[in-house]
Amino acid sequence: MKKFKLGLLLSFLFIATVMNAQEINTPYSRYGIGYLTGKSAGTQIQSMGGISIGFADPFIINPGNPASYGVYDSLTFVFQTGIEGGFSTIKNTQLSSSSNHATLSEVVMGFPINKWWHVSTGVVPFSRVGYDVSETQAVSGYANMTTERWGSGGLAEVYLGNSFNIGKNLRIGFNFNYLFGNKSRYNIIYSADSASVFSAKTENYMGVSGIVFDWGLQYDIHIKKDQILTLGAVYRNSAKVSAYRTVLSATMVGGYGDQVDDTRDTIQYIPRENGTLVIPESFGAGFTYRKMGNWLFGADVQWQNWSKFRAFDQSDSLQNSLRLALGGEITPKHSTISPLSRRMTYRFGMRFDKSYIHLNGHSVNEFAVTGGVKMPFRRSPSNLNLGFEIGSRGTLNNNLVKESFINFTFGINIVENWFFKRKYR
Repeated sequence: MKKFKLGLLLSFLFIATVMNAQEINTPYSRYGIGYLTGKSAGTQIQSMGGISIGFADPFIINPGNPASYGVYDSLTFVFQTGIEGGFSTIKNTQLSSSSNHATLSEVVMGFPINKWWHVSTGVVPFSRVGYDVSETQAVSGYANMTTERWGSGGLAEVYLGNSFNIGKNLRIGFNFNYLFGNKSRYNIIYSADSASVFSAKTENYMGVSGIVFDWGLQYDIHIKKDQILTLGAVYRNSAKVSAYRTVLSATMVGGYGDQVDDTRDTIQYIPRENGTLVIPESFGAGFTYRKMGNWLFGADVQWQNWSKFRAFDQSDSLQNSLRLALGGEITPKHSTISPLSRRMTYRFGMRFDKSYIHLNGHSVNEFAVTGGVKMPFRRSPSNLNLGFEIGSRGTLNNNLVKESFINFTFGINIVENWFFKRKYR
């Protein structure tokens, strides 16, 4: 069984590495620091609408609340990873286009130090950038002018989390996060109808690195012998992280379509400018109510003060964000010889995100319904997980675009008893 799990895991990571080259495609990722993913990107939690603040499970790693690590079994090592992919349609009042993407969603692990101290570490995404848009407008006195914008990149977090059990029911924890990554943006304005009009191109690259802390707590209230209400809260303090950028703007002939660009004059050149990004504070609260081994439901609310975001000492037109999530899971009553359909866990949920983007008088909101299943291995707590979400982002009002998407996730949890000594060999 261990050889099978190892082979499955290595195959999984190889496939994920190959798929990771396919980026997201959403025009809204060009704003701020990209499309925010948060720490609820794992298959199990995403299938339940993203509820993570009040959620704790001994066989699921939940970086969304570092206090949750405290429920790991004292002899258990957990490894968790996943692939995320999907299809989307982007449209305005006149045109529409389709795209797909696939990427590695997380690589995390957790284990105990002793009975009251548990840790987790890994890599999770923080934001993603991927877009390719074109717009043509008629300019009085000139030929039609086309603006093309495309970008790529994103930020990720390497974290080291600690959770401490204080008494029987209270857990507190923190994540030490190293935030890193980069994003590249390109704009070109040209006239395909007139050779006498120069093109103008801007290349903008930004790299980011710095330390951010997450704090969390959870408290269990035992309603009945087998039913537990868990209350949770999280806080991320405001952080100033290091950043640098390079900028090159120039006029040229060509540079679009299949034409080779011929630079004529440099408008702006910044070889390297050091600065900072201010990542604003956030806080949230949530709960889950669980009947052990049978069902669970819960809800989250989380807010972040993006009006305080700064990049190179300049503010941006971002608004405060709000996330609402509702979800749960159910496992039918079963025995070890029951068919797989009764041993599986079925998950469901929904989420609403008021993003930090506000354009043309409208908030760019996102709504999705989610679902998924857990398929357990026989005689082992290890399992495979499938999940999906169907939703939309944005609006067609005031010349904005609306995105419809279907995302799928595939995750694997390897759970082993590593921390014990064999009495006999």
